[in-house]
Amino acid sequence: MFSLSEHIKETIDRVDGYLTGTLIVDLEANTVELEVTNQDKTSYIPLTDSDDIQVRNGNEYITVTIEQALSTKEKYMGCSLFAGMYARVKKGS
Repeated sequence: MFSLSEHIKETIDRVDGYLTGTLIVDLEANTVELEVTNQDKTSYIPLTDSDDIQVRNGNEYITVTIEQALSTKEKYMGCSLFAGMYARVKKGS
């Protein structure tokens, strides 16, 4: 559940033209998607190298490439370190 300050940050991201949601990294399928929920409907937007993908780490954003999302793995569980993080995306051409 988002706190009020998290909700405000997400609203600002949307006003700035970003799609917002949760980063989904499927290492088996080699895909990265943005999970977006709007009015209780969830959709998955495939992401590509031309997209500007940023994940929030505390109060700052870190730009992440598709390659980084797929190759930066947690040591013991073997899952992507970026999976499940709040993300904002500007779709490329």
